[in-house]
Amino acid sequence: MSADDPLRDEDELLAAELAFGLLDAGEHHVAEARVAGDASFAAARRRWEAYAATMATGRDEAPRPSIWPGIEARLPANDSVRAARPSVRWWQASTFAALAAALILAVIGAQHSPLPAPVVAQAQPVAPLVAVLTGAPDKGVMTVSYDPASKRLTAASTGVDVAGHSAELWVIPAGQSPRSLGVVAADAPGWTPAPDKAAPALVSGATLAISVEPIGGSPTGAPTGPVILTGKIAAI
Repeated sequence: MSADDPLRDEDELLAAELAFGLLDAGEHHVAEARVAGDASFAAARRRWEAYAATMATGRDEAPRPSIWPGIEARLPANDSVRAARPSVRWWQASTFAALAAALILAVIGAQHSPLPAPVVAQAQPVAPLVAVLTGAPDKGVMTVSYDPASKRLTAASTGVDVAGHSAELWVIPAGQSPRSLGVVAADAPGWTPAPDKAAPALVSGATLAISVEPIGGSPTGAPTGPVILTGKIAAI
């Protein structure tokens, strides 16, 4: 395959995961071997490495060093133990992995999105929204992004285990009941359209939450299991 041949979505995702360091040792070895014999895959890997470098070194993308201690202080698990430095290193690594996976999905999805129809007046672009959902240290981290233009939700997690149940995502408008955004995969990144009834509630400042539900989601339309992760969604 030449460098100009298009890759399937799953191969593009594999190249991205290789570039971001999201593969385990066995998967990494197989992917590296493919780089040597597949020019198109190797080109995709280099392209995603450029994205990774932008995330790591871009002036506007990289948070100030002082940001992480502030985030750590707001985690529920650290209310009584502020000085647990290993926890913030774990949180940084987990959050970066989830953010990287969400970025991978968002870029791949955008490559396949249809072009918008021409409009007479140019509308102001609507900023994407992102939330980092956290809880106790053993519950993992999930990053959720929402593109208001396409109404696409992207979710990526690390360390989230719902043990034979479904992870259901909710948006909770101020002073209102939770609205389901659907079941999301806890073991793999993915995207889904936001439900029409819940999409209007996806605004900056709204709370997102993950509850543990029976397979397929809540049977009642409201959370029935424990809420393990929460976070505020904000424009980026």
